[in-house]
Amino acid sequence: MKCNKNLITLKCVLFLFFGALGSLFPFLPNHMNGIGLSRDEFTIISIVAPLVAIIGPLVAAPLADRLAGGFGGAPRSKTGRYLRVMISVCLALATILYWLLLAVPRIQRSPPNVTFVCNENGGYILQNRCGHDRTCYNWNGEEGPVYLKDCVFTCNATTEYLGESEDSPLAKAQESNEPTTEDYNYDDTSESIVVNNEAEIDVTTTTTTTTPAPNSRNRNNPGIVLSPHMCYKNQKDVTVCEVYTKYSKNVEFNVGLKPSVSSAIVNETDNDICTYPVADYFHCRMPQEIVKDLKANEDPNCQPVVLCAIYDPYDVNNTNSLLKKSECGYNNISFWLYLIIRSIADIFPAAAVALLSTAIVIATRETSTGRGDVGKQLAAGALGFAIFAPIIGGCADGNLRDAMICFTVLMLLAILILLFDNNMPLSPPEWWWHTRCGLLALPMSSVRKYQNEIISLGIVLFILGILWNAIDAYLPWNAATMTGSSNLIIGLTLTMAAIPAAVLFTFAEKVVDYCNHSNILILCFVSYIVHYVALANTTEASILLIFEILEIFTLHLMWITSILYLRHLVPRKFTACGQALPVIAHFCLGRCFGALIGRCAYTLYPEKVKYPDNHGPVYAGFAIAAAIIAAVYFAVYHLYLKPYYPERLQVPPYPAPSVVQSMNGNGSYTPLRVYHNGRAKKGHFRY
Repeated sequence: MKCNKNLITLKCVLFLFFGALGSLFPFLPNHMNGIGLSRDEFTIISIVAPLVAIIGPLVAAPLADRLAGGFGGAPRSKTGRYLRVMISVCLALATILYWLLLAVPRIQRSPPNVTFVCNENGGYILQNRCGHDRTCYNWNGEEGPVYLKDCVFTCNATTEYLGESEDSPLAKAQESNEPTTEDYNYDDTSESIVVNNEAEIDVTTTTTTTTPAPNSRNRNNPGIVLSPHMCYKNQKDVTVCEVYTKYSKNVEFNVGLKPSVSSAIVNETDNDICTYPVADYFHCRMPQEIVKDLKANEDPNCQPVVLCAIYDPYDVNNTNSLLKKSECGYNNISFWLYLIIRSIADIFPAAAVALLSTAIVIATRETSTGRGDVGKQLAAGALGFAIFAPIIGGCADGNLRDAMICFTVLMLLAILILLFDNNMPLSPPEWWWHTRCGLLALPMSSVRKYQNEIISLGIVLFILGILWNAIDAYLPWNAATMTGSSNLIIGLTLTMAAIPAAVLFTFAEKVVDYCNHSNILILCFVSYIVHYVALANTTEASILLIFEILEIFTLHLMWITSILYLRHLVPRKFTACGQALPVIAHFCLGRCFGALIGRCAYTLYPEKVKYPDNHGPVYAGFAIAAAIIAAVYFAVYHLYLKPYYPERLQVPPYPAPSVVQSMNGNGSYTPLRVYHNGRAKKGHFRY
């Protein structure tokens, strides 16, 4: 095998760069969880960061083409140093900015006690005050879900009530029985109930003593246990009452809150409690039997209320948790810092990927056959991607500081090679490189000629990016819920596909030429069908690793196919812009929408549930979507595009005899033609 010594340093740069990405990116999701960001905040970062990263290739690619020369008569670069410097700057800035993520302060959350109380005058949320200033959250009618449990009749409205313990018979009954919460169309027109959300309510901080719900003394309904009735108005303005029994599961209410009512606090010890009235119509029915029993058995001055514990009020993994904002220590500073730093930092790896793809295409051009060693260069990158991820996951247990040290060392080595190696063949391609044969060059109109093909390829890569990042963005979450999971497993998810991809890349160009670009892209969609079906039914981390091998098709082979395809479609003076297209379509826009849609698989993620409830159905939906797209793509290409738009061979015309005659003084000398391998598989590759 012939070895081009000038390409050795390029292989080293690719090995170091992709090794650095592999050592850092798989462990960023766990770092976000570690500093206290919620899953909702993680999703926002995963959506916004790749969207902002579009700036990188959008700016770097046109600038690289401009610096290469050839526009408006500008001289072409002879050494390609401009490209090496641009890549070095991107790597350096990425390293600095990712280090700043470690400076984001950890969110220290200290959840205050909170309960829900209501009576005939309205509903309230009671919460302990925060900090030395004893502050209350300033609600402005924000709405969100509140999950109530263990509702009882009592005289004591307190924040200390935590409900029944998990080992109690009541808790076991809640887990083993079907929900018995019922809705009644309750007509309160016959009762003179005054709804006043700011009515005073006695609040104490003593331990709650509850009275068992008495039996009804009504002769028509003897022996019926009286249960709390919590009433509200639905969207149709109909009063609906939720009945809470000892067999009921958590009852969800979507409520809005007002600022704390100071006039409702009547005791000195109540200065530690915030009382937030429910903004909308809400009240609890207080049967006379309950009122009489509470006053007789507990306190003659009792003001009966329904007291409920709130299930997981500050669940950081709950997308719409209402009380999360009022948690002591909650602030958006860490979230906004992380979002801004991460979004800016992702700009530079995206730009570097586009520029490195450009460097590979330029450095490996082969003018006699139209082929080069693109696959062999990317094989070095895949090898680096495979090696360093499991090292950080296994040896450093996914610690981000250790990952950043490895990331920095690898990036610095790549920068040094780029700056000091002057033999890297990165000079812009010659004029005959893009033509099909070596005759006189024709005006480049490939952008107009193949614009539909380029747009179609961009759409396909965008859809593939959605399918890819819907898995990849949340893979650490997915793996964490599985049996036998560890940070080593997370690192190995990259290795399983990257190792065989490194072998495949050595002869990837022959595979692409033989199979055709479109057939390979169809294969990517088919692979996603299998991948999503497997993920929807996999609960073992070791089995997850087996199916991650499919990324050899869905990521690695797709990537080299797009590089080779755009190498032929785009004129040489737009090489960088052409290579930026798959980065923008797949790794920026596709990542953005993939994170947005993929989050649907994790909307139900209770703290003690081993596997998310809607994980399987959502992934099954992705598999169906991939199957439909693959079938449509296959039918359109093989039944329409391929038969009706065959490949056309366009050879530049020979110079006319009159032109040749005018070029010779005596008419006896014919200038030499530039011969080229016209039968080579270069030029137009049908989409």
